[in-house]
Amino acid sequence: MTRTLRALCALGLTGLMLIASQVWAQTFPSQPIRLIVPAAPGGSTDILARNLGRIIQEQTGATVIVDNKAGAGGAIGVQALTQAAPNGYTLLVTVPDGITVLPNLRKDIPYNVERDLLPIGLIAETSWLFAINPKVPARNMKELVALAAAKSGAIKFSSPGTGTSAHLITESVALGSNLQMLHVPYKGAGPATTAVLSGEVDMIATSPISLKNFLDSGQLRGLAITGGSRAAALPNIPTMVEAGFPEFVASAWFGVFAPAGLPAGRAERLEEIVSAAVRHPDLQKQIASMGLDSKFMNRAEFARYVTADSLRWRHVIEKSKVVMTD
Repeated sequence: MTRTLRALCALGLTGLMLIASQVWAQTFPSQPIRLIVPAAPGGSTDILARNLGRIIQEQTGATVIVDNKAGAGGAIGVQALTQAAPNGYTLLVTVPDGITVLPNLRKDIPYNVERDLLPIGLIAETSWLFAINPKVPARNMKELVALAAAKSGAIKFSSPGTGTSAHLITESVALGSNLQMLHVPYKGAGPATTAVLSGEVDMIATSPISLKNFLDSGQLRGLAITGGSRAAALPNIPTMVEAGFPEFVASAWFGVFAPAGLPAGRAERLEEIVSAAVRHPDLQKQIASMGLDSKFMNRAEFARYVTADSLRWRHVIEKSKVVMTD
């Protein structure tokens, strides 16, 4: 076979493979899609995933099943995704904890995010809200920092557990202001919130919408939120930048991942499906009702975002010397 003939054959084979890939992508989805949620039913990630799945089902005609795999800080659900076939029929809807936080805390995580996962798209963001028990003599974030600076460990804060993003975002405040605050971990957001309501601890960082009723009733005092703009549901609470911390902007995110090894054509099709679902008015309304900001990022943008987020938490973990104890 001549060199020219071999080249033509290779070109023809490449063309056939490209056509096959495009056809494969165009016929997708033709069977049920499983959305893994690394959290228990009823939480914000679960609610968002179920509404996302409902819209995808309406738009594509494919049955969408939500599969809750809670535990180990999100690692169980993430690992389940990495064990699935890379065909686009198993996806993960998740928050940062198992993706950008836990891998920086533990060496025994049974997956590598860069190697084993493929970002498909970011679908929503939210801020953290710093709130205190009203008995704490601080009217704003600067006054709270002053209290913490006056006596090491004087300010106690709760979180849903050591190494959660809610824990680390408060460690970020302490790190940036050279403070020592006392972290008190609880088993979940509910007990952590109850602790600050009762006065067992002084402060909590969590989603703005989850504390709105307590703020409205005066049971808690909101100090600042971490996003780039004020929360629509809490317009009177300043951002950290407005509160005098010009470098402090941070968001929690909700995103969709597929197993690594997914063919490019199918990854592109999934991106289109998720993008269309996020832009659907019903999902936009649901996201807003949850106190989240609807925001889509494509695969390339989201991949860069995840990398930057991981570096942020790595810095906080190393500088604060946070260690997982179990």
